[in-house]
Amino acid sequence: MKITFRATMLTVLLTLITLTVAGLGYSSYRNARFAAKDLSIQILQQTSRKIDQQLHTALIIANSQGELNRLLLESGQYQVKEFPRLARYWLEVMRSSPRFTRISLGMEATGDWYYVRRVPSGKLAIGTLLRNPQTDKLELNDYWPEDFPNKPFFTNPDQSDEDPRLRPWYITARKAGKQTWAESYVFFGVHGVADVPGASCVTPVHRPDGSLVGVLTSSFGLYELCDFLATLNIGQDGFAFIVETRADGSRRVIGLPKRDLLLRTVSVPGKPPISELVPTEELADPLVRACLQKVPDVDDKPDIPPPATVVPQLMRFTHDGVHYLGSYSKLTYPDAPNWLICIVLPEADVLGKVEEHNRETLLIGLGFFVLALLASWLISGQVARNLEYVAKETKAIGQWRIDARPVAHSLIVEVDDLGVALEETKTGLRSFQKYVPSDLVRRIRASGQEATLGGELREVTIFFSDIADFTSISEQLSPEVLVEHLGEYLSAGSEQIVRTRGTVDKYIGDAIMAFWGAPEPNPEHALAACTAALQTQEVLKELRQKWEQSGKPLFHARIGLHTGVAVVGNIGSDARLNYTLIGDAVNLASRLEGLNKYYGTSILISESTYQEAKTTVVARPVDWICVKGKTQTVLVYELLGLKGAVSRETEDLVELHGQALARYRAQDWAGAEQLFEKVLALQTDDGPAQQMLARCRHFQVQPPAAGWDGTWHMDAK
Repeated sequence: MKITFRATMLTVLLTLITLTVAGLGYSSYRNARFAAKDLSIQILQQTSRKIDQQLHTALIIANSQGELNRLLLESGQYQVKEFPRLARYWLEVMRSSPRFTRISLGMEATGDWYYVRRVPSGKLAIGTLLRNPQTDKLELNDYWPEDFPNKPFFTNPDQSDEDPRLRPWYITARKAGKQTWAESYVFFGVHGVADVPGASCVTPVHRPDGSLVGVLTSSFGLYELCDFLATLNIGQDGFAFIVETRADGSRRVIGLPKRDLLLRTVSVPGKPPISELVPTEELADPLVRACLQKVPDVDDKPDIPPPATVVPQLMRFTHDGVHYLGSYSKLTYPDAPNWLICIVLPEADVLGKVEEHNRETLLIGLGFFVLALLASWLISGQVARNLEYVAKETKAIGQWRIDARPVAHSLIVEVDDLGVALEETKTGLRSFQKYVPSDLVRRIRASGQEATLGGELREVTIFFSDIADFTSISEQLSPEVLVEHLGEYLSAGSEQIVRTRGTVDKYIGDAIMAFWGAPEPNPEHALAACTAALQTQEVLKELRQKWEQSGKPLFHARIGLHTGVAVVGNIGSDARLNYTLIGDAVNLASRLEGLNKYYGTSILISESTYQEAKTTVVARPVDWICVKGKTQTVLVYELLGLKGAVSRETEDLVELHGQALARYRAQDWAGAEQLFEKVLALQTDDGPAQQMLARCRHFQVQPPAAGWDGTWHMDAK
């Protein structure tokens, strides 16, 4: 069933009125609670998404850099023994990626450790922890880049307690056997002192036999994460923090707006004090501890993929008599560590922003008006989508893109009729397109003017083809069969012309006239014409196999090509125009097509065409010709194929025939005769060689007149 556009608009109005009246009758006493809940969910979701995106960027950079470093080492492009070269590369990476705090490599065999580190001031340092062969202790040296490797600014001859193989991050990578994330820890810093907490993407490096070479780290500091969390505006007093669940089930807060709460100092007997992440239960912020008590254990099951989008889990809790909204969500990055994004938001931050009761009715009315507007939009979409389609297709017609498409039917009668009429118009234009070259129509359309008489001189390559013995073949067939058979040939030939950006000028019975270089310029028009001629003969060869099986007569085409200047344009009268070309170049191309019969060839091209395309085609000179009605001599070539696509035998034939033709023009009849006989030995039915051999024998008996320059004057077309 189809309805009118007027009925559609009436439905929209009735829907708007009904929904608006119904919305105004809705009780407003629940509005505050509803609005608060909705707003809080939006705040929590948007904040979680923003944090997830920030972490996603940091994690993917670290993962990618770790994988790249592994590939560089395992492929041998960088080697540990060339650490100065590797260090320069890591320095450039650190400079271009300010998120990185450290890139390092720990060695499995010796416990050696190489790293590039960003100190708290932001300056970069290079460090090595190498085993001293004399003391068998790990010796630490820190350098500024400009002093590496000659002048360390800090040295410790015994830093064996920092053997990377004993560090949790190294053990994690060794156990995993693949790239993973280590649990957050306090980095070993410059001067041999731990400084900032960080997270490390650890990547094991293996030999071809699978044995472990060492472990790479790509790390970033958690203080930058804390600074980012401090910039978030979550209500008036809300905030977000990041929690890491460790392998033993314990948790550590690794990101807080107040970063000075992350670490604590622990005294170790006999050693300097060290810094470590504060256990959750000892965290100085009681609100964070209260929130975490409401967050259940979230298992990081590897067989369950992470969500495609942030899906925060909501909760409510009370602390010190204040009601809070909270959420927690996992990271969406597939290779992310086991971290949770947690957000705390006082309910008062949202409820306090709700409008007073006297505005609630208006807000509800506006809300339902939006619903009414949405309903009308969905209904009117039946009109809009089809009108957009009609507009798009109309624009395409203006650009002469008139391919057939399914009719876009609509429930609206008028719109449906418009779509049907549009497709009928395109059908008529497609029929018209078969009479007029598409490029010409697009050019006329772009000019915005009506086609008028006129032309211009343009260098083009002209194509003439004709079917051998077509008259005798046509006498064997009925008109209907002949038209169908000829149409199959003309379609195949025209397709190759259009495919190479040529313009089919006209069909003259069984002949095709075409040209390249107009109406649209083509600097390689000669090559395009040669390609079309060769492809036409190949397609015709396939068609002959098909016709032979079906018992149809076989067509053999002769093609002539000539490149020259002709008058191209709208030729005719004010009543009817034909976009074509005229001039001597056209006549010569037609004569070349006819010469194929005399020489027993399939494709003949003029010297001008050969000169334009000689770098990409294979052709042999055939003869110096003066066609009937002309006085100018033209060197004619037989087009044999494209370079790289012809056989070695064909190349030998071209070379041998060229040598024979040179002897012929030098009037060395005996030498030319011997070479032409060699050509016939390669190809017994070679028409040009047979013709020239006969001339050589004739001239030995009856030499040409004095002043003969090799030109052969044709008496027939």
